Amino acid sequence: MEIKRICQSQWSDVKNIYMEAFPKAERKPFFLLKRAAQKEKSEIWVASENGVVAGFIVLIPYRDMVLVEYLAVSNKIRSKGTGSKILGEICRHYANKRILLLIEEIDEAANNLEQRIARKRFYLKNGFQASGISVRSVSGNMELLCYGSNVTEDEFIEIQAYTLGKLLFRLSRTRAFQTMDKTD
Repeated sequence: MEIKRICQSQWSDVKNIYMEAFPKAERKPFFLLKRAAQKEKSEIWVASENGVVAGFIVLIPYRDMVLVEYLAVSNKIRSKGTGSKILGEICRHYANKRILLLIEEIDEAANNLEQRIARKRFYLKNGFQASGISVRSVSGNMELLCYGSNVTEDEFIEIQAYTLGKLLFRLSRTRAFQTMDKTD
């Protein structure tokens, strides 16, 4: 499997996986993802095998941190290690940076509780750790996971403001706060 930055011929396949993998409420308009990558505010890395796009990851590098904005694998090949391979490559490439990502909080009342538990288990298996930071925004309640050393609430808010831009950040009403010890 080859994992490297997106090339022009892969945009359509990445968009198809993006649309299938994320519910509408969690998706930015695709043209914004593409524009951010073209302006080098973000990076899109693609996993492919024999020319077929298997998955992708959208990253926001900022100072000594990298925020994983999206990670998706084609539903045709999920559970075959592609997501772990993508994360492994990114963690090696950015070994000198802290890598952050948000997952839905484990909420016993959630209608997708098993999916949330499986997602957290996947990231913990791949070397991420609970940060002890919860994030609240108009999008919902999330948990921040880190690879490498941890971040503070203020550092997360800083990278999130950079990611969204001033206006969208204000509209998101994003707040981060310490919620638990970091033993998960």
